[in-house]
Amino acid sequence: MSHKATAKIDNLEKLRFEKNKLETYCTYQEKLIGLKIEYFKENPGMLLGEALLPYDPSQKIEVNDVLDSANDLIASLLPGLFKGRFLPGFVLKVIQILIIKMFTKKR
Repeated sequence: MSHKATAKIDNLEKLRFEKNKLETYCTYQEKLIGLKIEYFKENPGMLLGEALLPYDPSQKIEVNDVLDSANDLIASLLPGLFKGRFLPGFVLKVIQILIIKMFTKKR
């Protein structure tokens, strides 16, 4: 925090102003956290891929896109029971990432 945070508040008007400023800041941070949580919920496979793939960040995005396309193709070949389900695509992505990691281990 800045040195302003340690300044004394010597009247009620300054206290209310600081309270409003903190409430605004907290509301903003809550919204940011909510957006991040939604992003995590909507993109778990991509986040997993970016975390585990042994490439630099720009390559991870490209590889992740290729894996997503492969997953879409594989999922389209699965019986109707699996279509539109989260789990098969997620499991496929995990398997693909593990295979990539096995063959790209640094020695």
